[in-house]
Amino acid sequence: MAAKTDLIAVIEDELDRHPRMSGRDLQKLLYQSVFGGDHLLEDPTRFRCALREEWGRLSVERFSPMGTVLQSIDPAGRVARIHLAVCRRTGVDVGWLAELLVGQRRKNGRRSDYEERWGKAIELAEAGRIPFSPGELARIEYPERAPHHSCDYGAAAYRIVNDATDPAMSAALRGLGVMR
Repeated sequence: MAAKTDLIAVIEDELDRHPRMSGRDLQKLLYQSVFGGDHLLEDPTRFRCALREEWGRLSVERFSPMGTVLQSIDPAGRVARIHLAVCRRTGVDVGWLAELLVGQRRKNGRRSDYEERWGKAIELAEAGRIPFSPGELARIEYPERAPHHSCDYGAAAYRIVNDATDPAMSAALRGLGVMR
């Protein structure tokens, strides 16, 4: 039950940030919480280029910080989204950030863990504890690739930190001024 309470907290935080999120957005959140950002890290050169390109287009005024720069998306508190607009606004060096993320340990998530977490989300919807249709969620199939956000999700600019509790990662994030 404690995991469900933590899962509810993760989902409620995401709903606060994106009140129009859909079941597909919930799927992306839970997918990332299990698999991290590994799919983007398969090609480090492409990852660096995409991050620099997005960073250059980023309008920091358009994005609200919505709290801290790190958003925990995993009930265990390990996986997090690092919000780029807040990083840019606070002077984080994009090159350093790119190298930190490319060099992080891979998450190596398992499908069974995703399916268990997705099942808990459906149970929460059935119990009326999260504002999603249990039927809609049950119809969403396991994604063969990382899902994308829906059109209604709203502005999003972030990357995934696979384990913010890893001592080396925590120290590096503190060095960036992202963690205390």
